[in-house]
Amino acid sequence: MTWSRRLIIYFFLALGTVITIYPLLFSFLAGFWDKDLFGGAARLMPIPDKWLTTKYAMFFGNDAFRPFLNSFLRVFWYAFYITVMAVLIGYVLSRLRFPGRKLFFVFILAVQLIPSSLMFIPTYVEMARFPLIGGNDLMGQGGTGFINHPLVLYVMIGGASFMWVYLFRQAMNGLPKDYEEAAYIDGSGFFRTLFLIIVPIQKPIIATIILSNAIATWNDFLTPFIYISDQKFMTMAGYVGLLVSRLTAFGSRDYPLVFALATVTTIPPLLIFLFMQKYIVQGFASAGIKG
Repeated sequence: MTWSRRLIIYFFLALGTVITIYPLLFSFLAGFWDKDLFGGAARLMPIPDKWLTTKYAMFFGNDAFRPFLNSFLRVFWYAFYITVMAVLIGYVLSRLRFPGRKLFFVFILAVQLIPSSLMFIPTYVEMARFPLIGGNDLMGQGGTGFINHPLVLYVMIGGASFMWVYLFRQAMNGLPKDYEEAAYIDGSGFFRTLFLIIVPIQKPIIATIILSNAIATWNDFLTPFIYISDQKFMTMAGYVGLLVSRLTAFGSRDYPLVFALATVTTIPPLLIFLFMQKYIVQGFASAGIKG
């Protein structure tokens, strides 16, 4: 490759990097502004004349830290639950032979074809009429169910989770059965073989499932927006959305606070992606191999 062609490639790579980083850098710098001065600062890069850390310090207060904790706990639970479900169901569909196996697999694929927007109303009614929760009786009447209930953040397992079952099944189809047969000959049981032999071998696809679900759950805005109205039960995405709507409604226009919270909210998934992106690539590559 000639030096001129290499220079052109580096130029466009650098340009793409600047375009990608600019919104985050703008948000980070805007968080140091005073809200009264920020409105008149028409700058391409909002470098403050006076650096104020009060907006970022507010993140460690109870109002913002509680949604951050809710988001962290929700990410941990979804990443754990969906990963375990994908490993167990995907392994069974790939290795075991039982009546209805193909029909169940077709059902998993069919779930992916249903637009999520069509499920908003049925799911809302289901959550509101869930028995013995939120004051409901056995017939789901008399209360609010999971609506505005803290557990709604942990029971909303969407149909998209079945996609990871499919990907783990595909990854297992590309893995020879020799490992399992050798383990069974040595006296290993089903779960011991699965978690001590298969899981370490399938580390890339499992890491992909964990990281992808962690990022998607962290950025989930619709669930807290639809089912939660109490601020102490909200996640960070819902809290930032609520804050923006309040600024628009009441006209306080504290945009530096919004930028500061948005920056802090962006950092966890950004770090996850930067340090773990190789596992995502390896995971999808292994799932694409069909044996």
